[in-house]
Amino acid sequence: MRGSLDLEDSHFAYGLTTSVRRVPKYDFADQRTLGGEIGYTHDLSKTMKLTLKGGLEYRRSGDIFLSLPGLLIGYRKADIAAATSVGLTDERWGGKNHVTAAVSNLNRGKAHFTLRGLRPTQLEAGNTLYEVSGGHIRPLLGGEVGVTVQYRTNHIDRWEQKTFGQFPAETLRGSLAYGRAFKNGITVMAEAGIVGVFSPYLGKTVERARPFLKGEVAWQVSKKTVLKAKLTRDIQLADVDDSLGEDVRTVGLSLEKALTEKLKFGLAFEQAYSDWLYFDYRTRTKSLSATLTYTFAKGATAALEYSRLIRRETDTAADFEVDGLAARLSGSF
Repeated sequence: MRGSLDLEDSHFAYGLTTSVRRVPKYDFADQRTLGGEIGYTHDLSKTMKLTLKGGLEYRRSGDIFLSLPGLLIGYRKADIAAATSVGLTDERWGGKNHVTAAVSNLNRGKAHFTLRGLRPTQLEAGNTLYEVSGGHIRPLLGGEVGVTVQYRTNHIDRWEQKTFGQFPAETLRGSLAYGRAFKNGITVMAEAGIVGVFSPYLGKTVERARPFLKGEVAWQVSKKTVLKAKLTRDIQLADVDDSLGEDVRTVGLSLEKALTEKLKFGLAFEQAYSDWLYFDYRTRTKSLSATLTYTFAKGATAALEYSRLIRRETDTAADFEVDGLAARLSGSF
């Protein structure tokens, strides 16, 4: 649920989200989330704008801790994710300048086991990610060109580093982007650069500088059909399986088609490759989803989605497949 309010020289927006995911046979693995977010925009002058954002999400979930013949131990835990950011944009020097500072925190809760006698225990390390980015965007050749510099670093409590083997790292990225909408219904956005990763816990043979890529092509085939393709590559530091971070490369294809004025069909495929930085380990994840979306009056929508996920890892014993069915209701006022 989302809402907004226009004030003099300002704009206030808020949102509330909730979701439930059921896992057949293992009710301790059910997931429930509840979150809220707010945003505030204020015009400091005719060319300068200030943006403030904040959000908080409660995540209740579970998993299998130990599975033996005749014995299955599961657990449930509650995590809290929080994020805040402040941004400033200013139109001068022939374009738009922007700078943003953001902080996101994931606080891990203790696991409560299904087997009586086991004390609640924290199983994973928390993480606080700090990010500062700035850039300049200006018109060029019928589109827009932009340059961006970004710095990120994560903080992990020392006792959690030793207990869970999770370590801090830093990344510094510089990139150049270009976007343009063509008359034939094709829109292109491409960004490329170099991202460097630094950490005292990083092995000497690990490559420090890696390519950064972000691209998307959208083709409006007709009034009712849109095709999209995307490609991304970046180093992830927060909420990862590796002890340091992951070099993630993603490719995706999607189709959106309006069956009627109110009913739409979506089909999406995505494949992600992840190279771990601390361990010599790789994962590959394929996902396919099909979605039917119906739009009610005043923009409210209901969606029914089927998804299939296939995960393959260096350790083949960790491979798994998931089928999911989701129902969503969203609206704004």
